[in-house]
Amino acid sequence: MEALNAHLEGILAIDWATIGVIASLCGIASYVVKEYLAIPPMIIFVFPVMVVCGMEAYYWLLNAEQFSAKKIDQWLMWTILAGSSGVVVGIGCVTMLAALRERLGVRREPPRISRAIR
Repeated sequence: MEALNAHLEGILAIDWATIGVIASLCGIASYVVKEYLAIPPMIIFVFPVMVVCGMEAYYWLLNAEQFSAKKIDQWLMWTILAGSSGVVVGIGCVTMLAALRERLGVRREPPRISRAIR
């Protein structure tokens, strides 16, 4: 349990500039993805999943010591990579949840068409 707490603290200790870059990339991607959703307001739930996945990707890249967070060019490149991978993984997670929901048979009824009575 201590290891899980240490990882969660590490993920939540990401600085605001990094979270801002990841969130802006995820925001742009969610704006584009919104047009392809069956229910466009569901983007409210897709965006946070993308941001969380991007933060996790950044944390794991930082822990793998792939780059030096002190150099601005390396920081920006790896933050963009983490944001992009967060977008891909987030879209994949939401897609799998939607497919699971359809397989379980949770479907909405189509709207009834009322006909005018003459």
